[in-house]
Amino acid sequence: MTMADPTAHRETDAPYLAPRAVDDPATCTFNHTIDLPGHGTVTGAWDLRPALDDYLGHVAVAGKRVLDFGATSGFLGFAMEARGAEVVSYDFAGEACWEMVPYPDFERAVIAPEIRNHLRRFENAYWYSHAALGSRARRAGGSLYEVPEAIDPVDVAVLGNALARLRDPFRALHGALRLTRETVVVTEMLPKSLQFLRYLPRSLGLPLFLLPRSDQRIRFDAWWTIAPTTMQELLAILGFGESAVTYHRQSLLGQKRLCYTVVARRTEPTNPEL
Repeated sequence: MTMADPTAHRETDAPYLAPRAVDDPATCTFNHTIDLPGHGTVTGAWDLRPALDDYLGHVAVAGKRVLDFGATSGFLGFAMEARGAEVVSYDFAGEACWEMVPYPDFERAVIAPEIRNHLRRFENAYWYSHAALGSRARRAGGSLYEVPEAIDPVDVAVLGNALARLRDPFRALHGALRLTRETVVVTEMLPKSLQFLRYLPRSLGLPLFLLPRSDQRIRFDAWWTIAPTTMQELLAILGFGESAVTYHRQSLLGQKRLCYTVVARRTEPTNPEL
């Protein structure tokens, strides 16, 4: 396949965001540790560098147009660009933000600006890295449930720990995969208490575990742990019927965490009516 020319669109064209000059790393939050020319190693919560191939399911991205869904500070997209991909990074923008669990004492007017500031710091880190790397990746943003069709089709969609904080992960999958022609890579973390899910065959059910608890009220808690077999079935429903699961450990805040990666291939065309 011949890669599309990234210069065919101006970077300020909708739906893409105009690049911003970010010079101060103190205004940034890096979700992933990244090595930046002229700046050295910048530390983030996750360090995927030692086992990046496992995280990406060993999918070859050279010459492919790739959607980095839930890009945060951009590490995965920049890493795939370095491997020869044309990358579209996508994440929250504007009024769209994480959906907090609506406990009775939930104060949206207080919490939403705090969340948007956190997302803005991720975006700052993205543009800071983008400039340091001389990247040609483009970034778009909005609701994670409504990836705009103006992005145009991609060959590969990568969703790296992007679904657990969404109240409706299936809706988000559908929105991203309707634009995906070939392959989807979904990586999620398995909490220690639910690591038995890796041994659960599809014939025994397709669990989706709700994480919030009424007696804990963690403000920035995730919504779900999705069993690997459930993820395979969700992808099959959306036309990606051939899939495989692998397991690996990644570094989060200095501790090794078990993750799974599902790589699925499109076997049925997108339904244009949905």
